Amino acid sequence: MTGPVRSYLPQTPYAVLTVDETWCAMTVPLDWAGLMAAALGDEAGPIFADAGLNLATVFLPSGAGEDWPDLSGAAVQWHRAGASLLVPGPEGCASMSWLRWPLDDVPVFTDPSDLRTILERLLGPLETASALGPIAVCSICNAPSRDVKVIAWGEQMSGPGWSKYACALCRDVPDLRDALEDL
Repeated sequence: MTGPVRSYLPQTPYAVLTVDETWCAMTVPLDWAGLMAAALGDEAGPIFADAGLNLATVFLPSGAGEDWPDLSGAAVQWHRAGASLLVPGPEGCASMSWLRWPLDDVPVFTDPSDLRTILERLLGPLETASALGPIAVCSICNAPSRDVKVIAWGEQMSGPGWSKYACALCRDVPDLRDALEDL
């Protein structure tokens, strides 16, 4: 691969990397990833999905989000200098795949202010997001909501398993309710 230096990209199928002074990363629930990537569009830097952990990771420049409120109660985790992070190589591996490939024409990092805007659309004001709790994305209508119920769940050999959710609106529509019972 030529082009911009991406110190977070291993040249092996995967590697445990130590976050250095040039970058940081944020992980969010995997079901948010599609909404975030779509909202960021061409401005999104590389994003990878870890299906085993049900997380998506976004790469940001060092220092991003340091002045943001704590979002751990909203299921957002930061990886800053010194933290270890398992990262797939350019081709992805096993349960990890790139949602936005780390190609030459993709920005090296996602712009933190763009990401904050997207997170605020998803979570509401960041100052209250942790207190309100995490968001799940409805598996039927693809809308983010705090008022969801698990409609299907599956185990996997490693990691937390997977869940499908239905928002209150989809649970209240008779045809959808019948379809949910068939899951």
